[in-house]
Amino acid sequence: MDSGSHSGSPLSSSRSSDSEPGQPQADGLVAPVPLLIRTPGISSPVKAILVAAHKPSTRKVYRSKWKRFTIWAEHRRLDPFTAPISSILDFLTSLFHQGASSSTVKVQLAAISYYHVGQESGPLITSKLCKTFLKGTFLLRPPVKEVVPPWDLSLVLQALTGPPFEPAATVDLKFLSWKTAFLVAITSAKRVSELQALCVKPPYLVFHPDRVYLRINPSFLPKVSSEANINQSINLPVFFPNFHNKGEYKLHSLDVHRQLRFYIHRTAGHRQSDQLFISFAKSNFGKPVSKVSLSRWISSCILLAYQSSGRPAPQGVHAHSTRAVATSAAFQARVPTG
Repeated sequence: MDSGSHSGSPLSSSRSSDSEPGQPQADGLVAPVPLLIRTPGISSPVKAILVAAHKPSTRKVYRSKWKRFTIWAEHRRLDPFTAPISSILDFLTSLFHQGASSSTVKVQLAAISYYHVGQESGPLITSKLCKTFLKGTFLLRPPVKEVVPPWDLSLVLQALTGPPFEPAATVDLKFLSWKTAFLVAITSAKRVSELQALCVKPPYLVFHPDRVYLRINPSFLPKVSSEANINQSINLPVFFPNFHNKGEYKLHSLDVHRQLRFYIHRTAGHRQSDQLFISFAKSNFGKPVSKVSLSRWISSCILLAYQSSGRPAPQGVHAHSTRAVATSAAFQARVPTG
Protein backbone atom coordinates (compact mmCIF):
# COMPACT_ATOMS: atom_id res chain seq x y z
CA MET A 1 0.00 0.00 0.00
CA ASP A 2 1.28 3.47 -0.82
CA SER A 3 2.18 5.09 2.47
CA GLY A 4 2.36 8.48 0.82
CA SER A 5 -1.16 8.49 -0.55
CA HIS A 6 -2.21 11.10 2.04
CA SER A 7 -0.13 14.21 2.46
CA GLY A 8 0.88 14.63 6.08
CA SER A 9 -0.92 11.45 7.18
CA PRO A 10 0.84 8.35 5.86
CA LEU A 11 -0.40 4.89 6.71
CA SER A 12 2.74 4.34 8.72
CA SER A 13 1.15 6.71 11.23
CA SER A 14 -0.83 3.76 12.53
CA ARG A 15 2.01 3.29 15.03
CA SER A 16 0.60 5.05 18.06
CA SER A 17 2.64 7.37 20.26
CA ASP A 18 2.32 10.48 22.38
CA SER A 19 3.66 12.65 19.55
CA GLU A 20 1.63 15.57 18.34
CA PRO A 21 -0.01 15.34 14.89
CA GLY A 22 2.48 15.46 12.05
CA GLN A 23 5.49 15.20 14.37
CA PRO A 24 8.05 12.36 14.39
CA GLN A 25 7.38 9.53 16.82
CA ALA A 26 9.88 7.44 18.77
CA ASP A 27 10.07 5.02 15.83
CA GLY A 28 10.85 7.82 13.36
CA LEU A 29 7.43 7.67 11.71
CA VAL A 30 4.85 10.43 11.66
CA ALA A 31 1.92 10.69 14.05
CA PRO A 32 -1.53 10.68 12.38
CA VAL A 33 -3.00 14.05 11.50
CA PRO A 34 -6.65 14.55 12.49
CA LEU A 35 -9.18 15.47 9.85
CA LEU A 36 -10.04 18.87 11.31
CA ILE A 37 -6.54 20.30 10.69
CA ARG A 38 -6.06 18.88 7.19
CA THR A 39 -8.20 21.61 5.68
CA PRO A 40 -6.09 23.60 3.16
CA GLY A 41 -5.12 27.12 4.16
CA ILE A 42 -5.34 26.67 7.94
CA SER A 43 -2.35 28.30 9.63
CA SER A 44 -0.22 26.58 12.28
CA PRO A 45 -1.53 28.81 15.13
CA VAL A 46 -5.11 27.94 14.16
CA LYS A 47 -4.22 24.24 13.96
CA ALA A 48 -2.77 24.38 17.48
CA ILE A 49 -6.04 25.79 18.82
CA LEU A 50 -8.12 23.22 16.92
CA VAL A 51 -6.03 20.35 18.29
CA ALA A 52 -6.40 21.78 21.82
CA ALA A 53 -10.17 21.20 21.57
CA HIS A 54 -9.37 17.63 22.61
CA LYS A 55 -7.46 17.04 25.84
CA PRO A 56 -4.06 15.31 25.59
CA SER A 57 -5.52 12.27 27.35
CA THR A 58 -8.29 12.08 24.74
CA ARG A 59 -5.82 12.40 21.86
CA LYS A 60 -3.71 9.64 23.39
CA VAL A 61 -6.75 7.35 23.55
CA TYR A 62 -7.67 8.22 19.98
CA ARG A 63 -4.17 7.39 18.73
CA SER A 64 -4.32 4.02 20.46
CA LYS A 65 -7.76 3.24 19.02
CA TRP A 66 -6.67 4.45 15.57
CA LYS A 67 -3.68 2.12 15.65
CA ARG A 68 -5.97 -0.84 16.29
CA PHE A 69 -8.18 0.10 13.35
CA THR A 70 -5.27 0.69 10.96
CA ILE A 71 -3.82 -2.75 11.72
CA TRP A 72 -7.22 -4.29 10.99
CA ALA A 73 -7.57 -2.26 7.77
CA GLU A 74 -4.07 -2.97 6.46
CA HIS A 75 -4.60 -6.71 6.88
CA ARG A 76 -7.57 -6.31 4.52
CA ARG A 77 -5.69 -4.02 2.11
CA LEU A 78 -7.84 -1.07 3.05
CA ASP A 79 -6.71 2.52 3.39
CA PRO A 80 -7.84 3.43 6.94
CA PHE A 81 -8.16 7.10 6.02
CA THR A 82 -10.66 6.43 3.25
CA ALA A 83 -12.12 3.05 4.23
CA PRO A 84 -15.85 2.82 3.35
CA ILE A 85 -18.34 3.09 6.15
CA SER A 86 -19.43 -0.51 5.53
CA SER A 87 -15.90 -1.74 6.35
CA ILE A 88 -15.70 0.47 9.42
CA LEU A 89 -18.97 -0.97 10.70
CA ASP A 90 -17.60 -4.47 10.05
CA PHE A 91 -14.62 -3.60 12.25
CA LEU A 92 -16.84 -2.20 15.01
CA THR A 93 -19.08 -5.27 14.81
CA SER A 94 -16.06 -7.53 15.28
CA LEU A 95 -15.17 -5.61 18.45
CA PHE A 96 -18.74 -5.85 19.69
CA HIS A 97 -18.84 -9.62 19.08
CA GLN A 98 -15.57 -9.91 21.02
CA GLY A 99 -17.38 -8.50 24.05
CA ALA A 100 -16.74 -4.75 23.75
CA SER A 101 -19.31 -2.57 25.49
CA SER A 102 -21.41 -0.05 23.60
CA SER A 103 -19.38 2.78 25.14
CA THR A 104 -16.12 1.16 23.97
CA VAL A 105 -17.50 0.86 20.45
CA LYS A 106 -18.54 4.51 20.57
CA VAL A 107 -15.05 5.68 21.59
CA GLN A 108 -13.52 3.55 18.83
CA LEU A 109 -15.81 5.16 16.27
CA ALA A 110 -14.98 8.62 17.62
CA ALA A 111 -11.28 7.87 17.20
CA ILE A 112 -11.74 6.67 13.61
CA SER A 113 -13.88 9.71 12.83
CA TYR A 114 -11.16 11.96 14.25
CA TYR A 115 -8.69 10.85 11.53
CA HIS A 116 -10.89 9.53 8.71
CA VAL A 117 -11.61 11.80 5.72
CA GLY A 118 -15.31 11.34 6.37
CA GLN A 119 -18.18 11.55 3.91
CA GLU A 120 -19.61 14.36 1.85
CA SER A 121 -22.27 14.82 4.53
CA GLY A 122 -19.66 15.26 7.28
CA PRO A 123 -17.66 13.24 9.84
CA LEU A 124 -18.44 9.56 10.19
CA ILE A 125 -19.71 9.80 13.74
CA THR A 126 -22.46 12.21 12.69
CA SER A 127 -23.82 9.95 9.93
CA LYS A 128 -27.29 8.48 10.41
CA LEU A 129 -25.98 4.97 9.74
CA CYS A 130 -23.34 5.22 12.48
CA LYS A 131 -25.78 6.76 14.95
CA THR A 132 -28.23 3.93 14.31
CA PHE A 133 -25.43 1.38 14.71
CA LEU A 134 -24.40 2.85 18.08
CA LYS A 135 -28.01 2.81 19.25
CA GLY A 136 -28.20 -0.85 18.28
CA THR A 137 -25.10 -1.75 20.31
CA PHE A 138 -26.52 0.11 23.29
CA LEU A 139 -29.87 -1.72 23.16
CA LEU A 140 -28.24 -5.10 22.57
CA ARG A 141 -25.79 -4.63 25.43
CA PRO A 142 -27.10 -1.93 27.79
CA PRO A 143 -24.65 -0.86 30.50
CA VAL A 144 -25.61 -2.27 33.88
CA LYS A 145 -23.99 -0.77 36.95
CA GLU A 146 -23.73 -2.31 40.39
CA VAL A 147 -26.66 -1.29 42.57
CA VAL A 148 -24.55 -1.55 45.71
CA PRO A 149 -20.71 -1.44 45.80
CA PRO A 150 -19.19 -4.70 47.06
CA TRP A 151 -17.77 -3.20 50.25
CA ASP A 152 -19.16 -1.83 53.51
CA LEU A 153 -18.34 1.79 54.33
CA SER A 154 -19.04 1.45 58.06
CA LEU A 155 -16.69 -1.55 58.32
CA VAL A 156 -13.89 0.32 56.55
CA LEU A 157 -14.32 3.46 58.67
CA GLN A 158 -14.26 1.40 61.86
CA ALA A 159 -11.02 -0.26 60.74
CA LEU A 160 -9.44 3.11 59.95
CA THR A 161 -9.71 4.14 63.62
CA GLY A 162 -7.15 1.54 64.71
CA PRO A 163 -3.94 -0.22 63.64
CA PRO A 164 -2.35 -0.27 61.12
CA PHE A 165 -3.85 3.13 60.26
CA GLU A 166 -3.43 4.71 63.70
CA PRO A 167 -1.75 6.42 65.44
CA ALA A 168 -1.27 8.82 62.53
CA ALA A 169 1.87 10.35 64.03
CA THR A 170 3.87 7.12 63.86
CA VAL A 171 2.30 4.63 61.43
CA ASP A 172 4.08 3.63 58.26
CA LEU A 173 3.83 6.39 55.66
CA LYS A 174 2.21 3.91 53.29
CA PHE A 175 -0.77 3.38 55.59
CA LEU A 176 -0.97 7.10 56.37
CA SER A 177 -1.08 7.81 52.61
CA TRP A 178 -3.72 5.16 51.97
CA LYS A 179 -5.99 6.42 54.73
CA THR A 180 -5.59 10.07 53.70
CA ALA A 181 -6.42 9.32 50.07
CA PHE A 182 -9.44 7.25 51.10
CA LEU A 183 -10.84 9.89 53.48
CA VAL A 184 -10.44 12.68 50.91
CA ALA A 185 -12.06 10.47 48.26
CA ILE A 186 -15.01 9.43 50.43
CA THR A 187 -15.70 12.90 51.83
CA SER A 188 -15.33 14.76 48.54
CA ALA A 189 -16.86 12.16 46.16
CA LYS A 190 -14.34 13.24 43.51
CA ARG A 191 -12.77 11.23 40.72
CA VAL A 192 -9.23 9.90 41.15
CA SER A 193 -8.06 12.25 38.38
CA GLU A 194 -9.40 15.19 40.40
CA LEU A 195 -7.79 13.94 43.61
CA GLN A 196 -4.48 13.70 41.77
CA ALA A 197 -4.83 17.36 40.70
CA LEU A 198 -5.11 18.66 44.27
CA CYS A 199 -2.33 20.99 45.46
CA VAL A 200 -0.69 21.16 48.85
CA LYS A 201 0.00 24.90 49.00
CA PRO A 202 -2.27 27.92 49.53
CA PRO A 203 -4.50 29.15 48.04
CA TYR A 204 -5.32 25.65 46.81
CA LEU A 205 -5.33 24.14 50.30
CA VAL A 206 -6.34 26.21 53.32
CA PHE A 207 -7.13 24.98 56.84
CA HIS A 208 -9.98 26.78 58.60
CA PRO A 209 -11.10 26.07 62.17
CA ASP A 210 -14.28 24.36 60.99
CA ARG A 211 -13.22 22.93 57.62
CA VAL A 212 -10.44 22.38 55.12
CA TYR A 213 -10.70 24.15 51.77
CA LEU A 214 -9.31 22.39 48.70
CA ARG A 215 -9.07 23.68 45.17
CA ILE A 216 -8.11 21.66 42.12
CA ASN A 217 -5.11 22.94 40.17
CA PRO A 218 -6.55 25.25 37.46
CA SER A 219 -4.22 23.73 34.87
CA PHE A 220 -6.09 20.43 35.26
CA LEU A 221 -8.94 19.80 32.82
CA PRO A 222 -11.66 17.67 34.44
CA LYS A 223 -13.53 14.97 32.55
CA VAL A 224 -16.41 17.41 32.00
CA SER A 225 -14.53 20.61 31.17
CA SER A 226 -17.14 23.22 32.09
CA GLU A 227 -16.30 26.54 33.73
CA ALA A 228 -17.92 25.36 36.97
CA ASN A 229 -15.90 22.14 37.08
CA ILE A 230 -12.61 23.84 36.23
CA ASN A 231 -13.11 26.36 39.05
CA GLN A 232 -14.65 23.97 41.56
CA SER A 233 -13.69 24.11 45.22
CA ILE A 234 -14.04 21.46 47.90
CA ASN A 235 -14.99 22.25 51.50
CA LEU A 236 -14.64 19.34 53.92
CA PRO A 237 -15.96 19.97 57.46
CA VAL A 238 -14.16 18.89 60.62
CA PHE A 239 -15.43 15.78 62.40
CA PHE A 240 -15.72 15.52 66.18
CA PRO A 241 -13.12 18.24 66.88
CA ASN A 242 -14.13 18.54 70.54
CA PHE A 243 -13.95 14.95 71.73
CA HIS A 244 -14.53 14.10 75.41
CA ASN A 245 -13.84 10.38 75.62
CA LYS A 246 -12.05 7.54 73.82
CA GLY A 247 -15.07 6.77 71.67
CA GLU A 248 -15.29 10.32 70.37
CA TYR A 249 -11.51 10.42 69.88
CA LYS A 250 -11.76 7.36 67.65
CA LEU A 251 -14.40 9.17 65.63
CA HIS A 252 -12.14 12.23 65.47
CA SER A 253 -9.43 10.02 63.93
CA LEU A 254 -11.69 9.94 60.85
CA ASP A 255 -11.55 13.74 60.56
CA VAL A 256 -10.12 14.56 57.12
CA HIS A 257 -8.94 17.96 58.48
CA ARG A 258 -6.80 16.16 61.09
CA GLN A 259 -5.66 13.49 58.63
CA LEU A 260 -4.47 16.02 56.06
CA ARG A 261 -2.50 17.93 58.70
CA PHE A 262 -0.68 14.77 59.72
CA TYR A 263 -0.07 13.78 56.09
CA ILE A 264 1.28 17.18 55.03
CA HIS A 265 3.50 17.43 58.13
CA ARG A 266 4.99 13.96 57.68
CA THR A 267 5.62 14.37 53.95
CA ALA A 268 6.94 17.95 54.10
CA GLY A 269 10.62 16.99 54.17
CA HIS A 270 10.32 14.64 51.20
CA ARG A 271 8.29 16.69 48.73
CA GLN A 272 9.50 17.22 45.19
CA SER A 273 6.14 18.50 44.01
CA ASP A 274 3.28 20.77 45.06
CA GLN A 275 0.85 17.97 44.21
CA LEU A 276 -0.97 16.94 47.39
CA PHE A 277 -0.42 13.21 47.07
CA ILE A 278 3.17 12.12 46.59
CA SER A 279 4.76 8.70 46.21
CA PHE A 280 6.16 6.82 49.19
CA ALA A 281 7.88 4.21 46.98
CA LYS A 282 11.68 4.30 47.32
CA SER A 283 12.23 4.75 43.58
CA ASN A 284 9.89 7.77 43.35
CA PHE A 285 9.87 9.02 46.94
CA GLY A 286 8.46 12.55 47.11
CA LYS A 287 7.46 12.71 43.46
CA PRO A 288 3.85 13.19 42.26
CA VAL A 289 1.84 9.99 42.49
CA SER A 290 0.18 8.75 39.31
CA LYS A 291 -3.55 8.23 38.90
CA VAL A 292 -2.99 4.49 38.68
CA SER A 293 -1.07 4.45 41.97
CA LEU A 294 -3.57 6.72 43.70
CA SER A 295 -6.39 4.45 42.60
CA ARG A 296 -4.43 1.48 43.96
CA TRP A 297 -3.97 3.26 47.30
CA ILE A 298 -7.71 3.62 47.76
CA SER A 299 -8.48 0.04 46.76
CA SER A 300 -5.66 -1.26 48.98
CA CYS A 301 -6.99 0.76 51.91
CA ILE A 302 -10.40 -0.88 51.59
CA LEU A 303 -8.92 -4.38 51.29
CA LEU A 304 -6.57 -3.87 54.24
CA ALA A 305 -9.48 -2.59 56.34
CA TYR A 306 -11.30 -5.87 55.72
CA GLN A 307 -8.15 -7.86 56.48
CA SER A 308 -7.49 -6.04 59.75
CA SER A 309 -11.13 -6.62 60.72
CA GLY A 310 -10.79 -10.36 60.14
CA ARG A 311 -13.29 -10.29 57.31
CA PRO A 312 -12.85 -11.88 53.85
CA ALA A 313 -11.82 -9.36 51.23
CA PRO A 314 -14.62 -8.38 48.83
CA GLN A 315 -14.21 -8.98 45.11
CA GLY A 316 -14.19 -6.27 42.47
CA VAL A 317 -13.12 -3.33 44.67
CA HIS A 318 -12.37 -0.22 42.58
CA ALA A 319 -11.34 3.25 43.68
CA HIS A 320 -14.15 4.92 41.75
CA SER A 321 -16.70 3.05 43.88
CA THR A 322 -15.96 5.57 46.66
CA ARG A 323 -17.95 8.13 44.67
CA ALA A 324 -21.03 5.91 44.61
CA VAL A 325 -20.67 5.05 48.30
CA ALA A 326 -20.13 8.70 49.27
CA THR A 327 -23.13 10.01 47.37
CA SER A 328 -25.30 7.12 48.62
CA ALA A 329 -24.32 7.80 52.22
CA ALA A 330 -24.92 11.51 51.73
CA PHE A 331 -28.36 10.82 50.29
CA GLN A 332 -29.31 8.62 53.23
CA ALA A 333 -28.14 11.33 55.63
CA ARG A 334 -29.91 14.00 53.54
CA VAL A 335 -26.62 15.83 53.01
CA PRO A 336 -26.45 18.01 49.86
CA THR A 337 -23.67 16.98 47.46
CA GLY A 338 -23.87 19.85 45.00
